[in-house]
Amino acid sequence: MYSDEHVGATGEPLKDVLAIGIGGSFLGPLFVHTALQTDPEVVEFAKGHQLRFLANVDPIDVARNIIGLDPETTCVVVVSKTFTTAETMLKARALWEWISSALSLLKSLALILLMHLHSGISGEQPQ
Repeated sequence: MYSDEHVGATGEPLKDVLAIGIGGSFLGPLFVHTALQTDPEVVEFAKGHQLRFLANVDPIDVARNIIGLDPETTCVVVVSKTFTTAETMLKARALWEWISSALSLLKSLALILLMHLHSGISGEQPQ
């Protein structure tokens, strides 16, 4: 993502990531992030980009974490085993509203299309 090859619904390169997950759906991505911080090449590559985690049930968590982020250049990743955890889905909906309210109708439709083309991260095995 950090090479500007990945773009959002508006065509702008994605530069920041908001990762939503609670419990194990938070700890796995946090572990990978922490491990990668020991690699100088990765640290250099990630300069100018942010990774923020939404990992608790605090209702203010979303508002606090979107401060300073641009909805056009922020990638939201939902990490869930079943996509039924109420708090995770509530945060996902709040971020959907944040992004779609900042975009025009046409760009919001493009965002919906992108969401249908890409799947979330899940522990569920395909049937």
